[in-house]
Amino acid sequence: MRLMSQSVVVPEGSQVAPFGFNRPSMLGVGTIVWLSSEVMFFSGLFAAFFTLRANSTGPWPPAGIKLDVLQSGVFTFILLMSSVTMQKAVYEVEHHRRKSAIKWITITILMGASFVTNQAIEWTHVAFAPSTNSFGSLFFVMTGLHGLHVILGLVAMLFLIGRMAGRTQDPGEIAVVQSLSYYWHFVDIVWVALYSVLFLVH
Repeated sequence: MRLMSQSVVVPEGSQVAPFGFNRPSMLGVGTIVWLSSEVMFFSGLFAAFFTLRANSTGPWPPAGIKLDVLQSGVFTFILLMSSVTMQKAVYEVEHHRRKSAIKWITITILMGASFVTNQAIEWTHVAFAPSTNSFGSLFFVMTGLHGLHVILGLVAMLFLIGRMAGRTQDPGEIAVVQSLSYYWHFVDIVWVALYSVLFLVH
């Protein structure tokens, strides 16, 4: 007889696997804590937006502010779908299908890059500037900071693909992919909120 985890006695030669706990990685916990601080950061921007909106004496958005709701809506959908492809990559790497995981991460990068490209084009086509009015200032600050977060996520994915280029899976690879997926889902959720208040709320 041999003693296994949680004081369960199993006969020698038994095929029963020992019990275990599926604890989150320290990297994942650290990522969630950091994202909590990011929630507070963006909450401050939303608070500033609604404060200025509440104190505005004229129409909101101000006259002359025109945004392409439909085009931005299309790329909002693309960014949301990139969360699906990123989660698919997590599933694949957890099941040790690394080539498939790399494929899904690559698709996620392409979708995220298309979103950033559209945002850059939109910046050059809007008929207002950060100095035009308070809405213009907040529009460029909020979308710019979010775009920076998207770019950082894309750079992290590129490094992740480089890490996964080896023949064997290193012990911390799954935790890295999972943590990056937390970050990417956060970026997507923040954009949904930004798109709602900047493009839809009047």
